[in-house]
Amino acid sequence: MNIETQIYLVWFLLLLILAMPIFIYFYYIRKPKIDYNAIYEQDLPTDDPPAIVNAVCAGDMELMGVPNLNGFRATILDLIDRKYIFLKNESFKSNSKNLSLKINPKNDISKLWEFEKQVLEFLKEHEYHGVISMNLISDCLDYIDNNLLSSSYDEWHNKFENNLDEYKNWKIEVEETLVDGKNFNNAFISKRHKYLKILGIFGTIIAWGFIFYHASFMIFSGTVLLLALILWLESIIIFLIPGRINYRWTPYGLEYFERWMNFKKYIEDFSLIKEYPPESVKIWDKYLVYATALGATEGVRKAMKLSLPDDILRESDIYLYHSHKNQKSDK
Repeated sequence: MNIETQIYLVWFLLLLILAMPIFIYFYYIRKPKIDYNAIYEQDLPTDDPPAIVNAVCAGDMELMGVPNLNGFRATILDLIDRKYIFLKNESFKSNSKNLSLKINPKNDISKLWEFEKQVLEFLKEHEYHGVISMNLISDCLDYIDNNLLSSSYDEWHNKFENNLDEYKNWKIEVEETLVDGKNFNNAFISKRHKYLKILGIFGTIIAWGFIFYHASFMIFSGTVLLLALILWLESIIIFLIPGRINYRWTPYGLEYFERWMNFKKYIEDFSLIKEYPPESVKIWDKYLVYATALGATEGVRKAMKLSLPDDILRESDIYLYHSHKNQKSDK
């Protein structure tokens, strides 16, 4: 085989590798067809834990199936709603700025998901004489939120350093529970993400091989080197593409996502939720739990405040929790 034929083979190999990510991306980008055409969802689409809903529909933008801090907060609210946690006593309810929480020792935690037990353990670490300060929990969650955004945030580093690690372990537990295939239907397929990452590694090795080989023996043309550099650049781009983009919905997952997004649309549309309000404060509470998971609480809180009498709102632990959170953030 002469040198000219070898060069053509090298060009073909490089062009083939360059084209493969495009083929993989578009082959797996096709959305499945579903028979779902609703405009909005007034009722909760599923009874899945809010952390799972958060992970599938509103979680970490880098990786589909990974929850974020809204899912953690929604889990706390869900545990309050299910009476695993309650407000310390009625006297505290008169002033939502001074709310405290207490773990309910009568409820059987064996019925909880492991990631829900982790949240309870997280809260227990902040108990003092059996009482959990809401201010302390808010400070802790603020630290986690800011620390994940900026490594320079260290005001409470020594105080909450372990909690940051616990939160990361909680995220892993939710993700593993979601994708293990035993408890929840598969909402997405990760093949495209996996194949592209493998190709990115392979492409980087090939590109650098050509570049270093040419630097040593000076045998390739400028076109081959250009293709090698393009391949290297393409491999870098592959690694920078957010994982959520690289996942493909299953028919079940796409309908799941669409239904929860339509529920979010309903709770964010104040005129809509005002026209078709829930029938009881218990349902309002559920709305706030899942609105937190979806990052859409303001419309629900506003509608609750205008739709329910003050004495009813004072009986809603979920509403008081949010009132405390907003009062603290307004300081």
